[in-house]
Amino acid sequence: MASRPAGLVVRLNPLGLDDTASLAATVMWQLEVPAVPLVDRDGSYAGAASIFSLLRRRAPPTSKLRGFAERVPALEDVSDHMAVARAFVRTGFPGLPVMEGGRPVGVVSARRLLLAMNLSPRVPAGSIMHPLEPLSPDDPIDKARQLASGVGLRIIPVASSGRLVGVVRVYDLVKHVYGTPLERRALGERAGDAEYYLSQPVRSLMVEASRVVEADTVPTAQDLAEGCVVVDERGAVVGVISPYLLLRRLLPAVEEAAVPLHVKGAEDLDFISQRLIYAKSLEVARSVAERARLLELSVVLKGRPKGSSTRYEAFAAIKLDVGVHSAKAESWNPVEAVSEALDAAYRRFARAKERVKERRLSLERLRKRLLGE
Repeated sequence: MASRPAGLVVRLNPLGLDDTASLAATVMWQLEVPAVPLVDRDGSYAGAASIFSLLRRRAPPTSKLRGFAERVPALEDVSDHMAVARAFVRTGFPGLPVMEGGRPVGVVSARRLLLAMNLSPRVPAGSIMHPLEPLSPDDPIDKARQLASGVGLRIIPVASSGRLVGVVRVYDLVKHVYGTPLERRALGERAGDAEYYLSQPVRSLMVEASRVVEADTVPTAQDLAEGCVVVDERGAVVGVISPYLLLRRLLPAVEEAAVPLHVKGAEDLDFISQRLIYAKSLEVARSVAERARLLELSVVLKGRPKGSSTRYEAFAAIKLDVGVHSAKAESWNPVEAVSEALDAAYRRFARAKERVKERRLSLERLRKRLLGE
């Protein structure tokens, strides 16, 4: 068996299908894992429950985990970080169970994987963040629950008059939803009144933001793994970097996509820049393929040293069965250069499609006039 990278796997005992949601929430909160493996009565692997499925369901704390179980393929070898990252994207699950000897022994999270990959970002935070509107301190906790589970966030920023005042951690959120009612019941208070706890303001659950990055600055590898709030030059919240969302953005299944895509010149860039370029190229290729017969989308990136920096020139070409739409752009940032070239080429393609549509409509109107319809 391949050796396990140190610290990659959070080792834990699996839970049973008849264990409760409150127990799963407690384990997630204590170990900071976004999923727990589940076993049946024979001890055989029976799937996993994720923190986002718990938050989406908002079920009673005493609910059995069999109602949350999802058949997620478990990992047996985690030595290949890229293979593990692709498994995250392929399954869409925030934490993957790890097996040894046919038994689940732990979980790999997006946070642990990004720490193990030790990426060295060279692009600004604004290029890789997930844009969102922050919560207000007076918003109900239920709004944080919906946002975290709907998007897949590790932290939810809270702002007053646009300025960051704190964050709500997803692990504190799941503990509050599934643990607080039972804790208060033990004290003789508001037994099981979930609506009451979800209606409380997020200020009662928020903590200080430990990582804040400006949109035009480059985040650290730790910022990517731990998650951080992204602000503009005025200090207003503009988005977040969340490890699970970052993996999904960096690793679209380019090799599995049924589109003819070719990217040249990105080989010498850092990993994150490469993946952002591939992700953007794939997004445009898919959009074109939905509207026309795409023969090939090609991107060529060239770097020209200028002093101590490099100026990048990007060429993007959309080749169809009825023509080619191309554009170029320049920037000191290679991701920005490719994105601008792709956007410009796509705009030309879209305008050409509109012209064809207008010509067809005009011919149809003319035909009807001639026929007296």
